[in-house]
Amino acid sequence: MRNRQRHCHRAHADGSPCSCEMGNLYRFCEPIVLLTLARLGEAHGYQIVSEAEQFAVTHAGVDSGAVYRALRRLEANGYVTSSWDTTGSGPARRLCKLTPSGYEHLAEWVDVMGEVASSLGSLVKASRRALNGSKAAALA
Repeated sequence: MRNRQRHCHRAHADGSPCSCEMGNLYRFCEPIVLLTLARLGEAHGYQIVSEAEQFAVTHAGVDSGAVYRALRRLEANGYVTSSWDTTGSGPARRLCKLTPSGYEHLAEWVDVMGEVASSLGSLVKASRRALNGSKAAALA
């Protein structure tokens, strides 16, 4: 797991996050969970949360509660199956894995994320042009 900076470098002196941090983008928790399961094959919730952190889309990281909610929703929709693992010491853990339709759903997310990435790229370019134009106007 890579070491992610937790707050924007523009965070407030009291440690509270900058407004650009945006918190957790819950919508992207689902493809992160799908990807993590595709990579791991089979995993329990804590493993998924730990591995998913490397794919967080904001400085806020991945919310563990959102991961567990996404797992329940994905299982209810037939994208994930789970079973209880009672082989280890300690309490039983629920092991999750993708179904064939789960892999198809990840492929759908890949298309959606590609479109979002393209739109965000356009937004960044337009914002840079607007900033450059307003700097030039301010200097005139």
